[in-house]
Amino acid sequence: MSVLDDQSASRQRVAATVLFADICGSTHLFEKYGDFQARQIESHILDLLSAKTMQFDGTVIKTIGDEIMSRFPDAEHAVNAACRMQETVKSDPALSELIISIKIGLHHGRVLVEQDDLFGDAVNLAARMVSQAKADQIITTRETIDFLPEELQRTTRNLGQAWVRGKQDEMEIFEVLWQEEGSGLTQMVNTRQQEEVRSLLFARLFLEYRGEKIEIEPSAQAFSLGRGNRNSLVVDQEMVSRSHADIQFRQGKFILIDHSTNGTYLLLENGSRFLVRREEFTLHDRGCICLGHAVADDAADVIRYQCVHA
Repeated sequence: MSVLDDQSASRQRVAATVLFADICGSTHLFEKYGDFQARQIESHILDLLSAKTMQFDGTVIKTIGDEIMSRFPDAEHAVNAACRMQETVKSDPALSELIISIKIGLHHGRVLVEQDDLFGDAVNLAARMVSQAKADQIITTRETIDFLPEELQRTTRNLGQAWVRGKQDEMEIFEVLWQEEGSGLTQMVNTRQQEEVRSLLFARLFLEYRGEKIEIEPSAQAFSLGRGNRNSLVVDQEMVSRSHADIQFRQGKFILIDHSTNGTYLLLENGSRFLVRREEFTLHDRGCICLGHAVADDAADVIRYQCVHA
């Protein structure tokens, strides 16, 4: 048997729910309590999360710094474990005065099991869900919700569509509600209202540069601007950085994100002028963009834009 055959025999594709749980603000713990005590606190929290994993038939795959990765046989066990993890961290006497929060992301799908580790799209999506979560939240996908019994589905709320890194299209994400009713949760608009809001916010962006017209479609892929040849739009001027700025589509809006040395200048249709340097700006209506210097009507490198809402 060849080495490749040995490796194939040790691999197995199975359906599972992958869960990531992160300790929020761990950097602050080290600043406040010092390395030794902060690491003790982290270890205690990870022990609590590991215990809840095993209580709900899960397996701890690994811990990475302030994060734990677990595998569960199905979505129901994983969601129940996630809720108990949140409750346990909040109620643990040793953590009561530390104001500790965790965030959790999970996804159900097929994974590749190899040498006690997990690989595949389901693992990547679970990791993306924890990055979408805020402190005290449990975030998951529509696919995972569909595997839950109706009783558990009723304890979730739809957060709408979101761009997830590595995916071409938006994904529908959900929050699992683990706290008691009336505990300060923000009320969500209903599905019909969400669709109305989305239709109002949905936008198309048109750019014009040196006679070339470009339409930027809503996508998870950023549209890059800069002097480097690999940019979506190359502006070959001395004041322009190689990777000067990006335009990203988020929540129905186009966001200009500057990464440059000299900044990005904007002149809006109403006459307002802005300098964006290492920060973000939401594009709307019409205007002009100049990379690295102020907008002048006679400048050859002016980028004209129009943002059209559906």
